[in-house]
Amino acid sequence: MTSESTISVLRDVLRVYDHRYLDLDVGQRERLVDGTRRVLGEEGLSDDARAALPASVRLRAFCIQHGLRDELERLIRDEAEGSLAGAVVVGGRIYAMYPYLRGVSRQDADITTEVGVDHRLDAVGWQGGRVRIRGSAALQRVDTHRTEVDVVLRERTTGKEHRFPGEPRERDGGFEAVADPAVIEPGRWDVHVAATSLGVTREARFGSVRAARVKTSPQRRTARPAKDVTVYFTRGGHLALSVHEAAGRLPLRMRLRRGFAR
Repeated sequence: MTSESTISVLRDVLRVYDHRYLDLDVGQRERLVDGTRRVLGEEGLSDDARAALPASVRLRAFCIQHGLRDELERLIRDEAEGSLAGAVVVGGRIYAMYPYLRGVSRQDADITTEVGVDHRLDAVGWQGGRVRIRGSAALQRVDTHRTEVDVVLRERTTGKEHRFPGEPRERDGGFEAVADPAVIEPGRWDVHVAATSLGVTREARFGSVRAARVKTSPQRRTARPAKDVTVYFTRGGHLALSVHEAAGRLPLRMRLRRGFAR
C-alpha cells in the first residue's frame, strides 16, 4: 500500500510536467525525466497511486517510465493548447483515447470520474403558462450523436425533483424542454441539466454558461393553479424558479385559519 505522503510527493513531482516542461531545453528535460523515473521506480505507479491521481498525471508517469519522450511532449502540448483527447464508453466506463500511446492500461486511461457535462443555456422564457428552456448539453470528450437530455428541477431544501425531457432540435443539435408550473410545489427550485449517452449520465447546474442574448432579469408570471412563479438567476449565475401560492388565492382552509387568528 502506498502512503498518502508518497502519493503527495508523486503528485508534486508530476505537476511540473505542464507548460513549464515545454519551456525547458533538451538537457533540462532529460535531467527532469531521469530524476522523475527514479522517484517512480521500476514498477511505476502502484494501484493506490493510480486510484488517487487523475488520468493526466497517470499518463505522464506512463510516458516517463517507458521513456516515451516524444509522446510525453505531445501529451503536454495538446493539453496546454486545450486539445483534449476524445473518449469511448465501454461497459459503463469512460476511457480516453490516445492512439500514439501504445500499451497504456485501461486503468491509466480511465476518466470515468473526471468526465462532466458541457452545457449552454440559449434561451429561457414564458410560453403561455409554461417555462420554455432551450440549450445544449453533452458528455465531455465523448463523441456521439445519441444524447438524451433532461431538465431537472430540484427543490433547494427538500431535494425533491421534477424532470422534464428535452426534445432534440435538429437545426442546431440542441434541445428544448418545457416545464409546467402546475406540477411544481411551492419552493425554490434549482435548474439542473442531465445528459445521458451510451448508458452514462452526468448532471450539472444549468444557466451559468449561457448565450449573450439570454435575458437575465427576473421573469414573473401567475400560473395555474394559483401560483406566482419567477424565473431568475442566482448570485452564482445559475437558473432557478421561485414558486409561491398566488396572493389572494390561498386554499379555503388557510383563509379560514387566518380569519380566526385575527
